[in-house]
Amino acid sequence: MKKIILLLFILLPVFMFGQNSTRKIKVVIDGYADSTLYLAYYYGNKVKLADTAVRHNKTFVFNGSKQLDGGIYIVVSQEKSKLFEFVLNKNQDFTLKTDTANYSLDLKVSGSPENKLFFRYLKFKETAYKKIKSLSDSLKKMDAESDEAKSITAEIKKLNNKNKAFELKMIENNQGTFVATLLTAMREIEIPDSVKNSPDSTAAFYYYKNHFWDHFPLNDGRLLRTPLFDKRIKEYFGNLVLLNADSVITAIDYVIGLAEPNQDVVSYLVWYFTSEYQNPKYMGFDKILVHLVDNYFSKRPIEYTTPSVLESLQKRADVLRKLLIGKEAPNLIVIDTAGNYKSFLSMPNQYTILLFWDYKCSICKREIKALKKMMAENPPYDIGIFAINTNGDLKKWKETIRERNLESWTNVNGTRSVTKDFHDIYDVNGTPVLYLLDSDKRIIAKKLKADKIIMFLDHYTRAEK
Repeated sequence: MKKIILLLFILLPVFMFGQNSTRKIKVVIDGYADSTLYLAYYYGNKVKLADTAVRHNKTFVFNGSKQLDGGIYIVVSQEKSKLFEFVLNKNQDFTLKTDTANYSLDLKVSGSPENKLFFRYLKFKETAYKKIKSLSDSLKKMDAESDEAKSITAEIKKLNNKNKAFELKMIENNQGTFVATLLTAMREIEIPDSVKNSPDSTAAFYYYKNHFWDHFPLNDGRLLRTPLFDKRIKEYFGNLVLLNADSVITAIDYVIGLAEPNQDVVSYLVWYFTSEYQNPKYMGFDKILVHLVDNYFSKRPIEYTTPSVLESLQKRADVLRKLLIGKEAPNLIVIDTAGNYKSFLSMPNQYTILLFWDYKCSICKREIKALKKMMAENPPYDIGIFAINTNGDLKKWKETIRERNLESWTNVNGTRSVTKDFHDIYDVNGTPVLYLLDSDKRIIAKKLKADKIIMFLDHYTRAEK
């Protein structure tokens, strides 16, 4: 079955070359009309180009003076459609022959025992899948309590057990092959009945989490070049790691530790987590990027980290480091409406809101309206607002304060400052930006919506008790 895939054809030196031995992978496809085939490979959550072959008679040859690293590779048509997959390990001199009727199921292999195993597995799974799907479709139309439904359910269970037994036998009989490693990595974690039946309702969860990587050797770079790798990483961090920055950091260090000493996998993971958390969805998760820069980029060689890239990452981490939750808010000494320089550090309130806004900004107008509404409702907290306007037109700024009735706030203008540029200090790249400080002027929340402040403080004060 053809499947359209997105290929990330990165035109960089292919760093996955290994030993100095030749590769010669011949592909023959009866009925294939195009003149070109691509060889691609999985790389975590991407698909990359490995080689290109032009037809000579009916044969396409992917050859080279160096071996490609092991993994699952994809033969791709000229139209970027996936035709079929195969495994690549140490032996890289073999022939794959098929036709356009059914690329995978009609495929014949010569010279590669590993691929014979791989396609034997695929054909078995395809046959089993069709049987189970047919039975499952029939089951949907029946009364679940009927004898026929129970019989079909038992048959499905029997087929699933047969599949499992087939996979385990293939693993046992083919130790040392990549196919055995691949099938082992696909195994599900089985939770013992004693754990399932434990009076502790969290026992099964923690058992599953603690054994999640038992069958999956993260330091085997071949698995990085399979679709399994990205799926497992996403499941672990999406379902098993608590949604707070410290828990994510602990999990990142644990997973990268399991990938040691494979530098390829470690580098992939460091960049993967950098991509995930450089623009975090959740408040406080910028701490993760700082951790990655301080503990990985700055301490060890990570693939594709040029001196300029490293410098940019370190500068970014230095900005974020001073603005992490729990840090004392950097001081700002800026001009107020009377022409005096003022700092929020002198504000006596239990909580202080730093609001960066622009009178031209429509979103700022909505946030200001929400803040005024909050303050008018006499919140149960002593809150002061230090409103820093980011526009240098002082006349228009003062007019806007009067028009919007903001005189009760401490109004200052960030463009007239004794301290450094507020853009750099507070990472202000647009408006509005809001920081919430406690009585010690430490950051307790940031990038928070105005209508969420009281709810946040309710949770925060309960947690502090």
